[in-house]
Amino acid sequence: MRVTQGMMTANSLRYSQSSYQRLSTLYDQISAQKKITRFSQDPVVAAKSMQHRQSLAQMEQYKRNVNEAHSWLNQGDTSLKEVSSILKRVRELAVTGSTDGYGEEERKNIAHELEELRNHLITVANANVNGKYIFNGSDTDNPPVQELSPSKLNGEKLDNVKITYDGQIYDYDADAGHFVASGGDDTLVLNGEAIETGTGDVVAEKDMLIMRISTNQQDVSFELQKGVEIQVNTDARKLFSDELYSDFFMFEQALLDPETTAEDLGEFISKIDAHLRNAADVHGQLGARMNRVDLMEDRLGQQEYFVKETKSMNEDLDLSEAIMKLLVAEGVHNAALAVTARIIQPSLLDFLR
Repeated sequence: MRVTQGMMTANSLRYSQSSYQRLSTLYDQISAQKKITRFSQDPVVAAKSMQHRQSLAQMEQYKRNVNEAHSWLNQGDTSLKEVSSILKRVRELAVTGSTDGYGEEERKNIAHELEELRNHLITVANANVNGKYIFNGSDTDNPPVQELSPSKLNGEKLDNVKITYDGQIYDYDADAGHFVASGGDDTLVLNGEAIETGTGDVVAEKDMLIMRISTNQQDVSFELQKGVEIQVNTDARKLFSDELYSDFFMFEQALLDPETTAEDLGEFISKIDAHLRNAADVHGQLGARMNRVDLMEDRLGQQEYFVKETKSMNEDLDLSEAIMKLLVAEGVHNAALAVTARIIQPSLLDFLR
């Protein structure tokens, strides 16, 4: 076959373009430090990279969920510690007050301290994280515990409203339209802005405790891994119960009553012990969930490490190998250009001589 100068020129240009493309690819890889810079260069590597990035994005969201779960659980843990401290202090006061050595003034001082502790217990029950109440089930926008006054009951829904008066707890009977003592027939009636007994006597505000405690017990859960959700709220209904605040209030009333004997006051010790056991049970459940969240966080960290390692093996460039290839390609390219220059150097006049 006859080989013309035009054929050699065309071949030289084609080889030169291929060489330039190879050099350009190596330059791009080294600059980006990735095996590919376009999907078309290796669809398999590109597809795997997308899967790895999707997995890492999910893990980032799970890590944010873990942080949020820690916030809820840590706040719950702190609050429950406060509750235990309050109950232990109340028990000390119950033991102290149930002796005959304390007079009327000492008992009155104990009652005042009890009132402050009861008010603080309401504050603890209404603890929140970022504006969300953590002890009110899924109804995180409303406080779970509220102390009300008779004037605030007008126009309000009276569901879940209970009144502690004269040693009894009164529940609202919607059909009858008044409050009925639990296990008894005594009634209290809301008349305008006052609470009256069944005989029409107005009950002084200081002699009764009106509470509204939420009954929402729905779980609040966060997804910490695909398909794995962990509850972060606490079954506060068991701890912050009507009986808890009623027992506090009845204890205060008993201390203020000169007719109350030391034996009567001693009965509150067993009631406080029961609330302490409830607090321990609730705290124990919360502690178990905190341990599980810690384990999930460790597992998430390990999975993230493995995915990053696999992603790096799939798409990251071996820089030393790439630089070596670049040097070889540059040498080949320069040699090819030099040879081409020598081949196409003779002109037509050189052949006609």
